[in-house]
Amino acid sequence: METQTQNFNQLFKEYYTRSFLFARSYVHLCEVAEDIASESLVVMWERMQVEEILSPKSFLFKVVRNKSLDYLKHQKIRVRVVESLDDWDRKELQVEALQRMDNEIFLAKEIAEITLETIAYLPLKTKEVFEMSRQQELSGKEIADQLGITVKGVEYHITKALKTLSVSLRDYLVV
Repeated sequence: METQTQNFNQLFKEYYTRSFLFARSYVHLCEVAEDIASESLVVMWERMQVEEILSPKSFLFKVVRNKSLDYLKHQKIRVRVVESLDDWDRKELQVEALQRMDNEIFLAKEIAEITLETIAYLPLKTKEVFEMSRQQELSGKEIADQLGITVKGVEYHITKALKTLSVSLRDYLVV
């Protein structure tokens, strides 16, 4: 047993550095190259226990190359999976945003319809004052002058319209 350990140590000393450098030329990561070099030496040692290897260096470099390529393939697959998950998350976020947007658009249309219906049922003078204030963006004084009423009268009609709207839209308003 001790002889085998000495033989493995000799094999390790002779080939480790070259195996490591060869693996690193593929994977470009020292930690990974160390693992590949060590694993490859163990594979070679185990094979040497079963059969005679005519060209140990050639055999070892084939093992190192194959393990390095396996590592790179695994990394490539891992990157694809991560990118795929990222794409899935992005698509999921887009769907959620569209659903929220659809809900917001639906609510906005519903609120607009209720607002128009409510304004249509306001008393004529209140409706006229409110539309001049909100749609034509006239001041209270300008509305009062055009309609021949007081500024307080304009404020009364706007307040009345806003109260009626707040009752109609109570389910949509956040207090």
